[in-house]
Amino acid sequence: MKTGRIGMEPDIAEALAAFRKFNYEEVYLRPESRHQADQVIALLRALVEFYTVSPDHLPEDLRFTSGSSQAQHSAVAYVAGMTDRFACRQGAVLLGWSEDRLPQGIDV
Repeated sequence: MKTGRIGMEPDIAEALAAFRKFNYEEVYLRPESRHQADQVIALLRALVEFYTVSPDHLPEDLRFTSGSSQAQHSAVAYVAGMTDRFACRQGAVLLGWSEDRLPQGIDV
C-alpha cells in the first residue's frame, strides 16, 4: 500500500532486525573482535602520542612545538588519515611494536 512514507514491509524489517542482531552477537561483539578493536585503539593512541611529542616525524606543514595542543591536533589529523596498513607499519617502525602487538590480518 502506498502511503507517501518510506519504510519496509514488516517481514523485511523483521529479517533486517534478525540480521543486525546476528552481526552484533556473532561478529562485532565477540571476544576476538573486541580484542582486535582494543589493539587498534591502542595503536592509534600510541601513534598520536608519538607524533605529539615527536612532530619532526610529521609532514612539514603539520609540525608544531612538541607537546603543544597544535602538535596534538596535527597528530590526530595525520593519524586519522592513515590507512590501516600504513598505521601498522608506523607502529612497527616508529614505535618498535612487534607483529603480535599489532592488529591482526594486516600485512606490515
